[in-house]
Amino acid sequence: MSNFKQSICLRSVSLTVGALGFLCMAMPTQAANVPFNFSGSVAEVHGGVFTSGGSGVNGFGSALPVTGSFTFNSGTADVLPGDPMWGLYANPIQNMTVQVGNYTASFSPGSSVMQVIKNPGLGDTFKVTLNGFSGSTVNGLTPTTFEMELVNPNGNVFTNDHLPTTPPSLSSFASNQWRLVFSGVGNRVQGALTSLVPLPAAVWLFGAGLIALVGLGSRGLASRKDS
Repeated sequence: MSNFKQSICLRSVSLTVGALGFLCMAMPTQAANVPFNFSGSVAEVHGGVFTSGGSGVNGFGSALPVTGSFTFNSGTADVLPGDPMWGLYANPIQNMTVQVGNYTASFSPGSSVMQVIKNPGLGDTFKVTLNGFSGSTVNGLTPTTFEMELVNPNGNVFTNDHLPTTPPSLSSFASNQWRLVFSGVGNRVQGALTSLVPLPAAVWLFGAGLIALVGLGSRGLASRKDS
């Protein structure tokens, strides 16, 4: 093999090893965006969005299923860094979709707050609040706000007030609730969660690794053709 070809081969190996090392270092940063899935059901409907037997788009009745997902940046800074019992995080939510029956509302990056309250002996709370939902009108009313709140009065769930990278276990909380609020006063649909689980981040990381390796392979083929 000529010195020129040996140089190309060594350079390709170095690029491959270097790129793999870069992937290993970069992936945890990418993983700062944490996706959660949730499900539940409707327990109460208030105000103008109520329709007896409604399935969602025509108004809400009770016992409808609820599903949704949201992604948040776990690297968001705490607004109250000096308070070890109250983590307050402004605008960490990247996106959210909520489906109630056959009705769907969605949120794009905007006004959102996540709170993690760690108060031993008094209570632990995990709360998510989002303003700026969009979706079709229901009985002439538009979606505006979504809230999710988990409460444990014993204060023995969290070890700190940091944003969780895995969903809090619903069984650890004495109560949990969600609600989707519509325009006007007192117009909302609400209920309890039955699951809060993570999306498999490993799937995204594996896909990103494959894309990078395919790209490296393509460059290697081009180098051999040029030689």
